[in-house]
Amino acid sequence: MFRRTVAGGLALAAAGLVLASGSAANADVRAPYARAAAIVDSDGELNNGKNIIKTWRAATGQYCVQVDYDVDVRDAVIQITPRYALRLPHIAYRNPSPSCHKANTISVNVYNTSTGRLADGGFDLSIA
Repeated sequence: MFRRTVAGGLALAAAGLVLASGSAANADVRAPYARAAAIVDSDGELNNGKNIIKTWRAATGQYCVQVDYDVDVRDAVIQITPRYALRLPHIAYRNPSPSCHKANTISVNVYNTSTGRLADGGFDLSIA
């Protein structure tokens, strides 16, 4: 009887460790050390984000990311990573952006690296 109780307790403790480590993995998806972050799909939809009001596709290869007003994008350090091969995103404008027409917005242009022309492509954005 005692052995079953101890074995059951160890099994519950192991399950608790698995659940605890699972929630820590999700914390990384939420970008715990970034002030704002966004995963933007090629159609401009916000896949996942932190402190992001909204995202949209303004034109072919041109995207807008509106950041929460608690994060000032004018002097922020911003990192952008492409989600697709042969696509190169870069910051076209910071606030104010002539193509986005919203306050506290970052305009991102994505280029096809083969042709050098604007092309649709998703990206990850992080603001430190």
